[in-house]
Amino acid sequence: MTRFFWANFFSLLLVFVALAEWVCAAWLLSNLAGVSLPPWLHFVGPATIYFLNRLIVARPLPLAGPSLTARRAYTGLAFTCVFGFLFLMVGAVAWAALWSMLYATGQVGTVIAPETFNVVMGVGGTVVLLGVGAVMAWGYGVGSRHLWINRIDVPIAGLDAAFEGRTIAQISDIHLGQFMNAERITGYVNHINGLDADMIMITGDITDGLHHAHETFPALGGLTARMGVFAILGNHDVATGTDEVVHALRFHTDFTVLCDDTIAVTQDDGAGFDLIGLMDRGHDWARGLRESEILAELWASADSDRPKVILSHRPDLFGHAADLGAALVLSGHTHGGQLSLPIGRRRRASIARFMTRYPRGTYTSGESWLHVNLGLGVTGQPVRVATPREITLITLRVGPAAGKNAA
Repeated sequence: MTRFFWANFFSLLLVFVALAEWVCAAWLLSNLAGVSLPPWLHFVGPATIYFLNRLIVARPLPLAGPSLTARRAYTGLAFTCVFGFLFLMVGAVAWAALWSMLYATGQVGTVIAPETFNVVMGVGGTVVLLGVGAVMAWGYGVGSRHLWINRIDVPIAGLDAAFEGRTIAQISDIHLGQFMNAERITGYVNHINGLDADMIMITGDITDGLHHAHETFPALGGLTARMGVFAILGNHDVATGTDEVVHALRFHTDFTVLCDDTIAVTQDDGAGFDLIGLMDRGHDWARGLRESEILAELWASADSDRPKVILSHRPDLFGHAADLGAALVLSGHTHGGQLSLPIGRRRRASIARFMTRYPRGTYTSGESWLHVNLGLGVTGQPVRVATPREITLITLRVGPAAGKNAA
């Protein structure tokens, strides 16, 4: 069932979006405008929206102008309806449970009139929809621009004392393209360079397409660090074309691009670590592998006693890496869901939780650490709620320690 869901995710999403748009529109027409729709329209309406959405998706995205603005506005509205519909359904289930309890205790029709109950439900649902709309509007505006510099200390077992205090700036999921042009990435590059990290690690999904590479790749290539900038590819890069993206990176930047490679990252006295950079592999576009023969082979081929740091676009390999003895794994891929609902001080509910057991934040297993970056760019829609863009600044410390999981 899970395999079917992720393999057909986007087809199912079109159906769900059409249903969500219709339910939200019909609800607001009924409760705000008092419009009573005939029953047959509740079948024709969603079907019509579905076929309209299929036509829109099949057309190439306009490069600029009013057509692009209109399409983005409509897509944003449809995306908002999805979340409005979800919250509306949750509220309906809770309301139905309350109705059943009151009816079973004889309060409906005596203490509370059915008409009053229905009015409250209509008003409550309308408030929910308008509230979701307001939150999504914030997410497309302020939320999408929010940048978080996440500073964490990571103790590394076996790290030479001379390497104590070295820093890594990690970025991930840049998604150069329609939502990350040359001007915008230049601003982030300046911000990252201003952190003065010893190393910069890019954990995949660098680009969506290459038609803009002559502008965006040189801008990204402005990243500099004393000990180098290291990059791996993500699933979007692989979908664009592995060889083409690697060639473009090596042509436009001075990055060290790792494609199932191991290199030593050391200072002049030899202190440092071995860095393993993995190509992206997964069950589908969403779910990653939990074990990798390539990782095992690269690990076995390393002939030093230095700690091992692994760059893996998807975080699912953390268990395997921890079993091997990896000191640190850096990943991305999930974007933290881009939209999340706080369900506690440190926990967030989002679609990322369906993708992996490591949706966001920092995790430990024994002496091994994993950090899942929330991403610098966006995909699908330029919206973020309770999930800012992230630049992670990691300070390496000597010695083993266990931290708290964050999700």
